[in-house]
Amino acid sequence: MNVTDSARPQYTNSDAARSAVEGIREQLERLDQNVAEVAQDENTDAFASGSRDRALVEQQEIVQAVRANARSLEASNQALGTIIDIKV
Repeated sequence: MNVTDSARPQYTNSDAARSAVEGIREQLERLDQNVAEVAQDENTDAFASGSRDRALVEQQEIVQAVRANARSLEASNQALGTIIDIKV
């Protein structure tokens, strides 16, 4: 082990994958909550914190967050594959 190795944070590939999976799980929970909110009786006030419109817009944010976490998970898996290729 050299000096630069000890100065690096101990963030491993499994940490990145775990973080990405956790992010996906959290977003899916948000989506479930939003779907339930949209399914409830219609609220016509678009600016109310519990409005259907806000929930529908938030669903688009959730989709983007899930995609970002999926890309992180994919990059983590590719990095792991590269490490395996190097060690083999």
